[in-house]
Amino acid sequence: MRLRRRAMVTATIALGLLAGVLPADAAKPCHKLCRDEVRACMNAVRGTLECSRLRSAERRTCRRDRRRALRTCRAAKGPIIQACRALPDPTACSSPSGAFIDERVPF
Repeated sequence: MRLRRRAMVTATIALGLLAGVLPADAAKPCHKLCRDEVRACMNAVRGTLECSRLRSAERRTCRRDRRRALRTCRAAKGPIIQACRALPDPTACSSPSGAFIDERVPF
C-alpha cells in the first residue's frame, strides 16, 4: 500500500516537472515585444486629441473618444497586437518594413 502510494506520488511529480519543463506551445509575448509601438500609438492619440479647451458635452465626448482610442492601442484585439501575432517570427513585433502596422491611431 505504501509502496504503491509512493510510486503514484513520484509519478505525479515527474509528470508535473516534465509538463513544466516542456511547454507545448509558448505564447508569443506580443505585449512586451510591441511596447514601443503601443507607446507611440498612445502618444499619437494624446497629441492629436486635445480636450482641455473644450467645454461640457464636447469635452465629455472628446474624453470618451480619447479613452476609446487609448484602449484600442493597448487592446489584445487591437491592430498592433494582432499584427504581431500574425507574424511567424517569435522575436519580432512588426515586419522589417513596418508594413503590418499602418493604423497606429485608431480613430
